[in-house]
Amino acid sequence: MNKEEFVNLFAKYHISISSLTYEELLSFMRKTLEVNETFNLTAIKDENSFIEKMLLDSGLVLSSIDLSNKKVIDVGTGAGFPGLVLYILNKDIKMTLLDSTSKKINHLKDYCEVKGYKVETICDRAENYASKHKEVYDYALARAVAPLRVLLEIIIPLVKVNGHFIALKGPGYEEEIMESSKAFKRLDCEVDKVDSYTLPNGEQRFLIFIKKNKTTNKKYPREYKLIKELPL
Repeated sequence: MNKEEFVNLFAKYHISISSLTYEELLSFMRKTLEVNETFNLTAIKDENSFIEKMLLDSGLVLSSIDLSNKKVIDVGTGAGFPGLVLYILNKDIKMTLLDSTSKKINHLKDYCEVKGYKVETICDRAENYASKHKEVYDYALARAVAPLRVLLEIIIPLVKVNGHFIALKGPGYEEEIMESSKAFKRLDCEVDKVDSYTLPNGEQRFLIFIKKNKTTNKKYPREYKLIKELPL
């Protein structure tokens, strides 16, 4: 995929790509694929597929909302998706990347330092971090991390009242929402809207915007063992 095709691809989703942003996204992709040969970051190794399924897929959030000057956390960021992609697309985002795997976070930390990116990188389990950083973020993101009713208990405590958790999901999200009905009530949050997108290869993507209405009960999040074995 050449530069013109790359820029036009993002433009179809109303995402503007400058020459500098284009070069930075390519650099991030190539570094990710290079490091992927040493330890597993992604199963996608073809560059064109990577552009569509990793870069564009992550960037779709900006088709739905402007995150400029917002405090945002990407929970379970892995190799930096969607968080670091969103930051590269909009440097005004106050981005935190959180993951429990030290190799992945150290890779992201080193990369951001080399590039001069003002991104916070945290190595911790999400529920541990959430218990100490309640109601700090305007938006929290999670992509391909866990079922929604598990994610809600971990992530909603991080979000400010009237802030949002944006869950990036594929087909089948409706069932996850239904299974999470009790969690929505106990955590005082609700689905605000769902935006849908179709990738060039025909795959469907859904952004579930979950609004936090009240301060979360202090007992949440519980230990992960309880969250997983006895979800809300």
